[in-house]
Amino acid sequence: MEETRKEEILARSKRENRNGDERERTIRIQGESFSLIFILLMGIVLIAWKRAHGLPDEDVLAMFWMSCLASRVYRLSQRRDKSDGITAVISLAFLVYNLVKFFQITG
Repeated sequence: MEETRKEEILARSKRENRNGDERERTIRIQGESFSLIFILLMGIVLIAWKRAHGLPDEDVLAMFWMSCLASRVYRLSQRRDKSDGITAVISLAFLVYNLVKFFQITG
């Protein structure tokens, strides 16, 4: 009887902790998404400023495409969706293009 009570308490504790873990995970994911929005906005500001002053913007664009590629590779690893593969290849192509241009300009 005592063993059953301990098992009930343990099961209830696991359920409560799972909800807390899920809440923490949700908050972390939402926080990361929120920060990415501001990173994107800052990238747009930097690109606009660089273009207005005739400066190369391939460095900022390379970071943008790297972010897109990383997102698609992760999604591809979690779910085998053809559209994620296609957009990963497109992101990789733009990333390589911008990196090559950046190294040509700065090298």
